[in-house]
Amino acid sequence: MKDIRYLFLYPGESRQARLRTLSTGESPREFFYGYLALKQAGFDCAIGDTRNEPPGLVARGALQWERLRTRILMFGMSRVRVRALDPVFAQCDVALSFTDAFSLSMGYWRNASLRPYLAGGFHGLADIHMRARPWARPFVQRRIARALKRLDHLFFFGEVDRLQSIAMYGIDPARTSLFKFGIDDAFWTPGEGETEEMLVFAVGSDPQRDYATLAAAPTTAPMRLLTSLPVAVPPGRQIELVRGNLYGSPITDSALRDLYRRAAIVAVPLHDVYQPSGYSVTLQAMACGRPVVLSRNRGLWDPEIFKSGENCILVPPGDAKAFGAAIDLLMGDEALRRRIGAAARESAVRHFSLSRMNQAIVALADRLATELRSAR
Repeated sequence: MKDIRYLFLYPGESRQARLRTLSTGESPREFFYGYLALKQAGFDCAIGDTRNEPPGLVARGALQWERLRTRILMFGMSRVRVRALDPVFAQCDVALSFTDAFSLSMGYWRNASLRPYLAGGFHGLADIHMRARPWARPFVQRRIARALKRLDHLFFFGEVDRLQSIAMYGIDPARTSLFKFGIDDAFWTPGEGETEEMLVFAVGSDPQRDYATLAAAPTTAPMRLLTSLPVAVPPGRQIELVRGNLYGSPITDSALRDLYRRAAIVAVPLHDVYQPSGYSVTLQAMACGRPVVLSRNRGLWDPEIFKSGENCILVPPGDAKAFGAAIDLLMGDEALRRRIGAAARESAVRHFSLSRMNQAIVALADRLATELRSAR
């Protein structure tokens, strides 16, 4: 299978920057989704930037129109971004997209010039139409259905999302697979000598984060939130807002690791969606030995591994009182925090290490190569 060229499609320059800092130990390896392992195994791999600026004034004008349309609909796909990568597509046999929007874009605007076998990755396909404005949702779902039909393979980061999407869009299950995410537990590690700050730390700018519930939790524990999402802070609450995210702020991976290590608790409040939202933050914090309070929503990945009161605390989504009670329980019991934190680290290493994702990408690459040869 190593005679086939694979194109990994990610957004922006952030991964290129991480490639430059891997050798110094300043970046984790999980956000390459197995690219490094596949390359090390001898596969022919390349990286494409899905935010490449298209050449020419006409194309750039069209991109501005697409951005305006996205703001109007609250949903976006981009023909211009796909066409900007045509020269890169022409040099590969299999293209793997790791974002929902670009997966849909390359399916919807597939044409004769898009020769590779197209594999679209999805983090939250079953919920994505709900982000659109209510009047636009039927139109958005029709576009999604058309895009999905033009993809050769669909892989999902959550099993619940995969099954729900199959039912919602009539997808042939044989065209789908589950991609198991893992984190770099050699990077995300417990600290040595850091002073524990008695605060709750939450991070993430996914629209499925439910910071309103966290902010409304009846607890006096101070909180620090790192997000680009709007958050209404109730009067009198000790909530520090750090604006930005890993893709648009000076917060580096190493700085984020320090924030995990110093926090008494890491909170991951989620809406009740099918998307396995919050998995990277949850697993990173667990690998750092921190107790995590997590919303047990419909999309919880690997639910058999998460044991509330043992390696985390699970609370019902949208339940501010339960969130506050879990926070107060942990804040008032240092021994419990340490016990759950140690169990969290053990679970992260045993069940969610980088080797799990590396095995998943090799299996997916082999499967796509077999499907490609059968299709030719």
